[in-house]
Amino acid sequence: MSVTKRVYPDGRTVWRGRVWIVPPLGPRRQLEKEFQTRRAAESWEREQRQTARGKSIDLERTVLAESGLWERAEPVLRARLSPKTFDHYRRGWRNRVLPTLGTVKVGRLSVGDVERAQALWAAEGAKPSTVRQARLALSAVLTVAVRDGLLPSNPARIASRPPGDVQARRDRKVGQTLTPADLALLVESIRVIPLGVTYALMVDLMGSAGLRYGEAAGLQVGDVDFIRGVIVVQRQVTEVTLDEAETVLPAGRWRDGNLVWGRPKSGLSRVVPLPRHLVDPLRELTAGRARDALVFESRRGKVLRPNVLKRKVGWPVLVARLGYPGFRVHDLRATAATNLLAAGVPVHVVRDILGHHDIAVTNLYARPHDDALNLAAAALAQYAGQ
Repeated sequence: MSVTKRVYPDGRTVWRGRVWIVPPLGPRRQLEKEFQTRRAAESWEREQRQTARGKSIDLERTVLAESGLWERAEPVLRARLSPKTFDHYRRGWRNRVLPTLGTVKVGRLSVGDVERAQALWAAEGAKPSTVRQARLALSAVLTVAVRDGLLPSNPARIASRPPGDVQARRDRKVGQTLTPADLALLVESIRVIPLGVTYALMVDLMGSAGLRYGEAAGLQVGDVDFIRGVIVVQRQVTEVTLDEAETVLPAGRWRDGNLVWGRPKSGLSRVVPLPRHLVDPLRELTAGRARDALVFESRRGKVLRPNVLKRKVGWPVLVARLGYPGFRVHDLRATAATNLLAAGVPVHVVRDILGHHDIAVTNLYARPHDDALNLAAAALAQYAGQ
């Protein structure tokens, strides 16, 4: 206890109770109150500590919207997350978390509050991905508060995911994959489009070597080593909202307008095999160009943005006409993973090619395409004597 006795010049004696509080921003400070008796002061101190249950007393009494927790967590999240992910979190916090939970006192925020908020967002028509991003934004902010000693636990981290969230993520991951023949048909269909040679090569590289779009768009001539037969993936470019691009970026990232450059998603460079059928086309495309020039660039020599590629190629109409409607550009990465595994490449090698930390993530990308399923059915029929 920190109760102290004080005698004023007029002879009046009081007992002062004192507890420390840790506000979301700034240094800790004391909360004091005077009483006529020592017992009353000690009772007040116990009540304050019991009410706070180890939390910051300020947070126990402050609503989420006025807590300053986002401002405290923002620099931490900026340094840890990619610009696009940070932008998702920020929009989730502003558009979902604060309107729903902003009036809840932080110290009283419960697991049930979080789960009810998720149910409300889903009932309002929010997509499962939107609900998940809002929950992750809340969890990320509260995690910083826990690590700073402002809260004892993170209710958003304990809360159950809303119904359908896991399945929705799984469905989003599943998508489609192309056989090597289907990929070749897609590439050839793009090649015959006016000025489609660059687009076709980029699509072929993503579908054969498993590069993310931002990695392929950020690829420089010097990254392609024709002697070793490899590509060094050491940067990616991401298109973000202009508002996000105008903010200060953490070390290791730089911007050009609304384009943000940085290391690959894993944060590490990696070496991937250069597909043999692309050696000559890439050599011809990069011949005589500076090492820091982009391999794939627009007609104006700028970054080839995803919306430009899709518009020039007529992506949705093209893939539907070829027989795989809904096929996404990102599915090219899954196509590479699936075909590499089908070719007998060990899963740990495929993991390294894709730049995953965990083989379990690689397995999510590996999806059996129709040819593999047909072969499985034929093998089963032959085994059963049918």
